[in-house]
Amino acid sequence: MSSKVVGYTNERRRDRRRDVPIEATLDDQPIMIVDIGLSGFGAEGARMETEDMTWPMEGQRAELRFVDYRGRDVLILVQITSVDVSEERFGGQFYELPGDAFDVLQDLVTRRDLRRAAAE
Repeated sequence: MSSKVVGYTNERRRDRRRDVPIEATLDDQPIMIVDIGLSGFGAEGARMETEDMTWPMEGQRAELRFVDYRGRDVLILVQITSVDVSEERFGGQFYELPGDAFDVLQDLVTRRDLRRAAAE
C-alpha cells in the first residue's frame, strides 16, 4: 500500500490513511469521518460555536464512536489536533487505542472490509 500525504491547516502528516466515509459521533455530536489510519483521522463537522470558540477545539480530548462493517461498536479516545472551520474539517490523533479498536482500524486500512464484502 502506498503512503498518502494528508494536510490539515499548517500541519502536514505522512500517514497511511484510507479515504472512507464513516458516520460517527464525537462526544455524542454527529460527524462524518472522511479518512482514517492507525494513528488518526480526518472528519467533517467543525463549526463555530460562538464568535471566538470552535467545536471541536484544538487540544480537546474526546470520545470518537462509530459502528464498524461487522456491526461492532467502536469507542476510541482521541485528541483534536487541527480545526479548519472554513472547510468544516478537523483532524485528530488516537491517544488510547484498545486492542479491539486497533483491529478494526487495521481492517479498514488494509481494506479487509471490502474483501469480506466481495466474498459474501
